[in-house]
Formats: sequence, structure tokens, C-alpha cells
Amino acid sequence: METEYYWWDLEESTFKGVLYDSINTYFLHDHPYKDWEEFSTADPHMAYAHLTYVRFDALEQQFVDLRVIPQMLGAKAVPLPSLVQDINRYDWLKSIVDLALFRFASLRDIAYHFVNEVLEINLPDHKLNIKQLGKVLKDKYPEILEHLKTLDKTGMPLRQDRNERAHKGFCNLYTEDDQMFKNMAWSESHSMCITGYDLVATYEKSRDEIYNIVVKEVKEALQACVELSDDLYVYYRDRHDALSKNSRCGVSHHFHGYHRER
Repeated sequence: METEYYWWDLEESTFKGVLYDSINTYFLHDHPYKDWEEFSTADPHMAYAHLTYVRFDALEQQFVDLRVIPQMLGAKAVPLPSLVQDINRYDWLKSIVDLALFRFASLRDIAYHFVNEVLEINLPDHKLNIKQLGKVLKDKYPEILEHLKTLDKTGMPLRQDRNERAHKGFCNLYTEDDQMFKNMAWSESHSMCITGYDLVATYEKSRDEIYNIVVKEVKEALQACVELSDDLYVYYRDRHDALSKNSRCGVSHHFHGYHRER
């Protein structure tokens, strides 16, 4: 595996620029609104911007949170020392895969919420899935749907037989025989003699394979998210501008100067 630290984020997204420029220096504590209803009535474009910001920020944070996976795979001392009981090689790799899968799933779900918020689709949480979104997006926003389909498949190499994994606890650590690897890792953690099995080489081969899969999957998901958000740029820009008509504060100077159509 490589030792590069990946600064995964959505800085390359044009959408991030319009979002931040639309909010600019608008702070809710500077305004006398008593509640959300009063705020959204007086400045509906800013309410739209703030709701979008919450979703976009959560989406970007998932990539920041995924940065730790390569770090974990690069741990120098395995079994991992612990005040409770050292973490053996099998448990360490399995926990990393579990965490990666959890964050890939969160990334997908947050992307659904982001699209739902920006396009004002108003699907309830229990219907926010690729099937329901597909019905809404397939004709008018097919490119958005394709990006969501890409995100829906993120982590697939690690999610093989995911029903078996979820319900029976099975997982694929790419060791050729995970049960044997588990047994040998347990033996090592209890200072037992291991013969005829190269535990370190098996661990390193598994670690490198998982690393390659995770990095590849994150890079593809990141590209999909950048393209997804940028494909929403025009809709967000025009909707924010339209909602600002007759509002209390109007659009920010940055939004007016850099994004408003002339």
C-alpha cells in the first residue's frame, strides 16, 4: 500500500462556490426572527440556502471521514496495542471494512437527501432510495440519476454477499480462507506457535487489497459527487435567485457579482 494522505473533499466542486457565495455573511443571529417559519417567510432564498448547506456539508464530511480508512490500514503495529486487550489482525481488518462500508452507505444516503433538498422533490425519508428517486429523476434529470446510481454501487467489491454479511456475520477479507486467517490471528494474539502458515504475509496481502479497493471506490465516488453537485448548480442558482424576489435581504453581493445571470 502507499503512504500518501488523501485530502478527500469537495473543493473542486463549482457548486460549493455558489453555495458559499449565496450565504456569504448572512448569519441568523444578526436577524430578529423568532422561529424558522418567520425566517423562511421573510428570506425564503436564505432558508433554501441554509437547508442546502446542511446537506452539502454532510456530504463533504463523509469524504473527510473516509480519510481515516487508509490511515487505519497503515497502522505500524499489529496486533494493535490496547489497554483492554490487543486487537488482532483479523479483528482489525474486519473493523476497517465494516467502518468503510458504513461510511459508503452514509455517503449514498446523504447524497439522496442532498438531491431531495436542492431539487425540492420532498420525498419522505422512508422513500429516499434509488428506486423512488429514479421515478422522479429519470425523465427530467437523467444525469443526476446516473451519478446517484454510481454512488449506490460504491463499495460493491467489499459488499459482496452483503446479506450473508449482515445476517450471518460473514465478510470477505481477501485472504483466500478468512476462517483460517481468523484462527491464526487469534493464535498469534495468545502467543501460540504458528507453523506452516505465513500470517504476516497473508495480513499484508489482504491489507493491500482492501486499501486498493477503498481508494479506488472513494475516488470514483468523489468524482460522482463533484459532477452531481455541479449538475445541480444551475437549478440551485436560479431557484435561489427566484426565491430572493421581494425578500427582506435579497441576494448577497458575491452571489450577484459572480453567479447572477445578466
